[in-house]
Amino acid sequence: MMPVSRRADRHGALEHTVSVFLLGALLHLQAAAAPDVVALTISDGLPVATVKIGAATTRLIIESGDAPGISIPQTIVRASGSVTLLDSKTSLRDIHGIAYELQHLVANRVVIGSTPLEPIRGRLQAERRAAPEGFDAGPAKARPTGTIGLAAFGERSLMFDYAQARLSIYAPGEGPKAGDPGWQALRLGYDKEGPSVSLRVNGKTLRFVLDTGATINLVDADVVSPSDVPCPPAEAAREACGPDVLRDVRDESGRPVEAFRAERMSFKGVPFDGILGAPFFQRHRILIDLTGRRLLIAPSGPDAGDRH
Repeated sequence: MMPVSRRADRHGALEHTVSVFLLGALLHLQAAAAPDVVALTISDGLPVATVKIGAATTRLIIESGDAPGISIPQTIVRASGSVTLLDSKTSLRDIHGIAYELQHLVANRVVIGSTPLEPIRGRLQAERRAAPEGFDAGPAKARPTGTIGLAAFGERSLMFDYAQARLSIYAPGEGPKAGDPGWQALRLGYDKEGPSVSLRVNGKTLRFVLDTGATINLVDADVVSPSDVPCPPAEAAREACGPDVLRDVRDESGRPVEAFRAERMSFKGVPFDGILGAPFFQRHRILIDLTGRRLLIAPSGPDAGDRH
């Protein structure tokens, strides 16, 4: 028969082993759930991040619209030493009617924050677009040289927080959840135009594309007429009314969504009814989960980081 003291020693050792195992598992889960937080520069309403491509470090606009996986100029391709140029090309025409042929590429060894990304397919950026006209980003060397799109992040979830000037990169399926305090979940669509959400505006169901590359919100003038509701001074001060404010906005389940301003323009021939750009992102924290088709929004604020 084993002495009581030896049984107690073995029991204590077992408890210690189990405790260490559980603590390790807990720390692993916490580490897995913790996002990679990337500093952003919000300039002219556009989110710009520092991105490493091989031996090169550059500044890219994070575009959630129909942008390619990555678009960089020849100067970055040469400096990186990790970009493969392909034989295929894309033919484009700009707003002035000028035609371009942009060569396709694959960018390897791309890192944003501390997150290494898989090889990204994209195209060369037209050199003359390297510094967008009117873009206020300080010295020339700090200006963005191209774009990086949502496709570059694979299955990861992204949370944009313009108020805190940061992008949180989560593992697939991680991040805020539907039902978390302060968060509103909406169904996310995704196709060649980019991520989109359906909202009911004045009783009409409209499809809005979420575009971080857009400096304004837009809505189809043929679908939503300017509001003629009188604007009391108190509401005018907090941008709650006016001819360009969409006041009766709801999600597909009928829950209210905060009113927002949107300029009118014709969307004739376009497969959506509006664009949610910089002003919408500035007023919300926004989680985009393409894999899970999740869109979560919460009010922005100085204490947002303390909640998630």
